[in-house]
Amino acid sequence: MKILAIAEKGREFIYAPKTAHKVNAAKAEKVAAILNECGYMLTDAARYTWHVYDVDRYDNAYVYAQYQKFTYGKTGLKRVFC
Repeated sequence: MKILAIAEKGREFIYAPKTAHKVNAAKAEKVAAILNECGYMLTDAARYTWHVYDVDRYDNAYVYAQYQKFTYGKTGLKRVFC
């Protein structure tokens, strides 16, 4: 499953699982760019960034990503809670 999560710049291998959002694999990079551009949920945009990860069901982020996701389509970017 492709997810987006907030990580510290330069240390993208460590992310916050609670910020994990499911995202379409084909549009993941575009959604991450939009979120970084507007600084969505970033406390310090110069220090943190949205990054794309590929996780499986054994990661903590998998559980969080099942209940929150970003969708991007004709009407724009939306955040959905399941």
